[in-house]
Amino acid sequence: MEYIVAISTGVAVIALVLYFRMRGLRRRDNALRELLDGADALERQLHEYRDRMTNLKRLVSRLPSDMTAPAMASINPENQVRTALRDVLAHRLWIKREGSTATLEALDLALSALTKSRDQLEQQLRLLDEVGLQLEDAGKGLREAYTEAQSAAKSQIADQIIHPPRRKPNGKPRLH
Repeated sequence: MEYIVAISTGVAVIALVLYFRMRGLRRRDNALRELLDGADALERQLHEYRDRMTNLKRLVSRLPSDMTAPAMASINPENQVRTALRDVLAHRLWIKREGSTATLEALDLALSALTKSRDQLEQQLRLLDEVGLQLEDAGKGLREAYTEAQSAAKSQIADQIIHPPRRKPNGKPRLH
């Protein structure tokens, strides 16, 4: 009878050890999967950011160059995105090299940093959308103002051709 109790206790202890070990491995696998999925999502966001910045640059280029020169100089999505994509690649390499031996705390910390980066980039994407809409509106307003100014100038020139100013004998224009 004592043997059965000892064997049962031993089996229970082994089962508990295996359960907690498997639970830890599952948690590690989940953390690694989340890290890789997060890196994929961040990479997609970076490509989207580059596309939106390129669109923003196109919108800015439609505005008068004397107003937009500083903005055009600061809108360079290629270098920013290239650097960020290199960082994502470095994180992927870290996951590949260190993922299987890293502590769960290190994996959680990496996942937290990745999530924070994605959240910040998402906020930047929303801001880009807002700026893009404002630029479109500004561009429409400037085009309308330019068209009105052009029409007014044409009318003024036509008026001067049709009704040239009368000159006094001393050469100064006479009022109508």
